[in-house]
Amino acid sequence: MTGALMSYMALLDRHVTFFNGSLRTLLRRESDRRRYANSPYAWLFQPYMGEELIALACHAGRSGIFSVAAVPFTQQAIKTSDAYVMTLLPSETAARQTSLVPSQRQHQLQHAPQRTEVMDETNLSELVAHIGNRPILGWGLRRQLSGLNRALNAHLGFALPNAQVDLDLLNRRELRRRQPYVDPPTNLRHAAARYRIPLHSFSSVLDQATASALLYQRLQRLVD
Repeated sequence: MTGALMSYMALLDRHVTFFNGSLRTLLRRESDRRRYANSPYAWLFQPYMGEELIALACHAGRSGIFSVAAVPFTQQAIKTSDAYVMTLLPSETAARQTSLVPSQRQHQLQHAPQRTEVMDETNLSELVAHIGNRPILGWGLRRQLSGLNRALNAHLGFALPNAQVDLDLLNRRELRRRQPYVDPPTNLRHAAARYRIPLHSFSSVLDQATASALLYQRLQRLVD
């Protein structure tokens, strides 16, 4: 790729709206959509026509342990009873260990003590089926999704194709509109405190996903 073309791609990236990700991401999604058109995953690449969104929170720990929470919600209700919360262990770690090492056990107890599974095709397929093709949102979403998408690419061959909303960027935009001289929060906990949403420093992924849904609801009411 020539230097001029790379500069052009970077320029286009900056002008793609924050909720759709970069141009490269959009092109990758379209390629995956065509590749999986005749597979059981084809419906995941179709546009979502409903009102629900998925608040997503991920946390990667030591030795490859990974916890994720996916909470469905609408502008009127947060459906924590339908939340998907799970800790995933790399297959090689699960194969050679009969119990978790202390750091992994601490991670599991904090984030998702209810369920721990092996990070494989079966469990990741279950996760993406729960998320479906609904839009996903979270704070610093690209960073949060990096580990999950690596696992999905390794085991399923594709990353999450969903429309995405980064709460950090959405909150910054709203602050610039309403209070241009106020410094934006630097993390989800500070943003939650600003909008009086309870979120303590040792929160679980379910707490973080729920707080993300509440924050989005508050921001949407401000916009409306």
